[in-house]
Amino acid sequence: MVTGAAVVGAGIWFAVAGGGGSPAPPPSASPSPTHSPTPPPPSPTPVVNPLTGQGPGGHVLAVKIDNVGDAQFQQSGLNSADLVYVIQVEGGLSRYLVVFDSSHAPARVGPVRSARQTDIPLLAPYGRVGFAYSGSISGLKPDLAAANLQLINPIQHSNLFSNGGSAPTYIRPGQIFSTFPNLAQTKDVGFRFGPEPAGGAGASSVRAKMPAAAFTFTASGAKWLVSVDGHAVSTIDAGQANADNVIIQHVHVVPGKYTDHNAGHADNEVFSQTTGQGGADFYRDGKVWHGQWSKPNDNAPTSYTVGGKPMNLAPGRTWIVLEG
Repeated sequence: MVTGAAVVGAGIWFAVAGGGGSPAPPPSASPSPTHSPTPPPPSPTPVVNPLTGQGPGGHVLAVKIDNVGDAQFQQSGLNSADLVYVIQVEGGLSRYLVVFDSSHAPARVGPVRSARQTDIPLLAPYGRVGFAYSGSISGLKPDLAAANLQLINPIQHSNLFSNGGSAPTYIRPGQIFSTFPNLAQTKDVGFRFGPEPAGGAGASSVRAKMPAAAFTFTASGAKWLVSVDGHAVSTIDAGQANADNVIIQHVHVVPGKYTDHNAGHADNEVFSQTTGQGGADFYRDGKVWHGQWSKPNDNAPTSYTVGGKPMNLAPGRTWIVLEG
């Protein structure tokens, strides 16, 4: 005979009378404890090279490369560069300041030539990177020594240069990165990458001039093939030099602080002012956009804009011509 019932939580239990005994106690209503699994840590965000917008970045080395006469046919490493700056020097000629990172540096770079006043503020935003060059005029040496750069030249490190530094001389980036493991790593110096902005006009070629040098960049698919003084820049290690982006950065070219007397006569150095602001033309994907560049001080990143908005470059290598 059922003599009583009780409700516990959402379950029902019954007690049956018999022999005057007490009803059996209900089973525990407490659920077994449960524990939420610890979520796995988030995957690290891949570090994308801020100089190219693709692949990982590494430690940074800048190299001054000759671009006059026979040197134009002896160049190595240009197609492994992150960035190539084209700089006017004395006599209206040109030199390259080429930036590499250790994640994909080439076996050999050169021919290496001398430093210029323009190099110092141009490299300032990169931090304490390596700067390989063959020498400099005497007046510039104190400025180089005071700069936040790891100086790499044959006087101090002849073992790092082929021929002991005698021209033509080359360096091996792998050897330099091993010798100087604490060089600054890639950092944001102002470049932005992404889909092309609206408003670009079709462009099949780019021309830029210096008083004694002429450059042409010809569209070939998404690339720009590089020619200098009417002939293709054919590197000895990787075919014709090419770029994914070309920036013509309009700057003031003014008399430099020092005069070069090394050739037995006075050569007036020139200085390209990359701190300040001015116009810029941006070429990518067979199109051109006209905009501005701005750099408020030597150590600041350079801002590249079109219509007041950042100019997106195509991921890859960029050539920047400092045209006066």
